[in-house]
Amino acid sequence: MKKRTYIYKGYERFWHWSQALLIFFLALTGLEIHGTYKIFGFENVVTWHNIAAWAFLVLIVFTVFWHFVTGEWKQYIPTTKFLKAQFSYYISGIFKGAPHPTHKTIYNKFNPLQRFIYLGLKLLVIPVMILTGFVYMFYLYPNNPIQLRGLTTIATLHTMGAFLLLTFVIAHVYLTTTGEKPFVSIKAMLTGWEVINIDQEEERLKYLSDAVNDSSAGYYRLDNKGHIVDVNAAWLKMYKYDDKVAIIGKHYSVTRKPTELHSLDNLFNKVMEGETISSQTVIRLCKDGTEGKHILVANPIYLDDKIGGMEGFILDITQMNPK
Repeated sequence: MKKRTYIYKGYERFWHWSQALLIFFLALTGLEIHGTYKIFGFENVVTWHNIAAWAFLVLIVFTVFWHFVTGEWKQYIPTTKFLKAQFSYYISGIFKGAPHPTHKTIYNKFNPLQRFIYLGLKLLVIPVMILTGFVYMFYLYPNNPIQLRGLTTIATLHTMGAFLLLTFVIAHVYLTTTGEKPFVSIKAMLTGWEVINIDQEEERLKYLSDAVNDSSAGYYRLDNKGHIVDVNAAWLKMYKYDDKVAIIGKHYSVTRKPTELHSLDNLFNKVMEGETISSQTVIRLCKDGTEGKHILVANPIYLDDKIGGMEGFILDITQMNPK
């Protein structure tokens, strides 16, 4: 199913086009520094090249921060799934009208080959460009604050990196025109909206995950041994935990007083036998030693037709039923 989707956020588009302009401007001024042609004059072009380099570094810093704050860094996690098929598509399939082996979604914007290339640019090519560029910049300062041998090698590495970046940009622009309609991808990066294939099951799971995380009810999930696998923010708040690290992997027994544990064991065993608990009032033991009261709902989790754990929600009724 295809759906018009807001896939590229405002900052993402700003970063994309700013980066592209800076790369082209750095290439333009860099080639003049190498003596390829004369436009600005050597002294002027060095100044403009340095200014653009600082702007590029500032953009990278803000973008790294944005990627980690928004979770977009996950888009670059490499995977070998469909990697061979994607490579074959770009080598030959694209010229034969073959279907694309992967489909873009809001949660998976890059195909496997793009992930490897983009990650390589971010972790290798761009850092080398920045390092060699700034070494060369400070070496050429009037006071010459650093003394370094092998400057020619550094300049060569910087130039090679520049040509790699230019090659990538040219190939990237070309590939954006190979979709169902030319320039659709470019338009999407201008407006943020693109018509993409929607995986309905992926959408359902994402909406369910968001609903659980944003819910005021506490969500929990246990494995078949009674160890806590996942909880949401509301659960953490009720049990007075700061984050998941302190509770994930612990046995559910840490959430109950010894005198209350027997009834919880019975409940867990019932669920592991396939029973659903629709409502039960229990006393919880919080991290700081205080107690609270909530209503518990529990359901078995089936994995390959076998019960592999238990999940459910809790609703706080402490204030409704003060001790």
